Formats: sequence, structure tokens, C-alpha cells
Amino acid sequence: MFEKLLKHNIWSASDPVSLDPKTISVYPFSEYNMEGLKILLDNSKRMGSENTNVRVATVDPTLWLGPFLDKHWQKISFISTLVSFNIFKLEGNNLVSKAYRCSNFEFKSDDELDNFFNEKKFRKLVMFSITKFVDLETMTSKYTVRLADITEKYEERDMKIEEILK
Repeated sequence: MFEKLLKHNIWSASDPVSLDPKTISVYPFSEYNMEGLKILLDNSKRMGSENTNVRVATVDPTLWLGPFLDKHWQKISFISTLVSFNIFKLEGNNLVSKAYRCSNFEFKSDDELDNFFNEKKFRKLVMFSITKFVDLETMTSKYTVRLADITEKYEERDMKIEEILK
């Protein structure tokens, strides 16, 4: 498979898609690759750095991100450095680029956030950031999560079948 791709010179100058390795923006997230954790922490800090008033404040991710990841890290497949990114996939013998954009999700409690990630059991999620805010007037917290679901239908089916067979 790879031999055919390389022999057909898929990185030709006429290719409109940039395959420059410096433009890679999605990193695997697993116990074997902690680059994603570094990127997630940086993105989360940047997304929460704008405390524009005293009523709502962001909580530094080093205080709460660890316990969150301990529960849900296996449900996150990749971490992205950009809100919009491309994923290169092999479809047949062709290299195909698919564009994705992270969506914003808001959760009013830890339970809502946990339920969301427990429902996404059979998904491939690419996370850009997760930010925790505290309303200082009501002393309630909320989360803002920016992520994209890149799961193909056949992948979801295969994950469900694998779970059943275990």
C-alpha cells in the first residue's frame, strides 16, 4: 500500500494540498505520546486567559485538568493545535485530506461534562481546549470544551462490535 503511494509521487508540486510536515496540527493522545497533553494544557490556558470582569474567572487547568483526564483520557484520540485542521487518510489507494473544525460545547456541571464524555464512548474525538470558569457571584462552575468528532461510520460500527466481542 505505502509502496504504491510513494511510487506515484503523491507529494508532487501540482498537489494543491500542503503536505509540509511543519503544518501538522493534530497529535495523538495516549500514554505513549504526551505531546498532546502539553498542547492541550497550553490551549486551555490561552482560552481561559481573558478574565474581562470580576464576576466570572477562569480556573487554572493545573488545578482540575488532571482528575478530568484521569477519567476521560481514553475517550480523546487526538489533540489539535488549531481550531480548524486537516486529517489525511488513505481511502483505497488514494491519500485524501478532510477538513474539520472544532465546535464549542458548554457544560454547567462536572456531571454534565462526565455524561458527555461517557456518551462519546465509540467516537474519535480531537480536542482543542477545555476551560473551567467559576461565577464568583453564584459560586457555580461551568466548562467550555472545543472539540471535533472525526469518527467515520464504519469506525463507530467496528468499535461497537469490538466492545460486544470482549
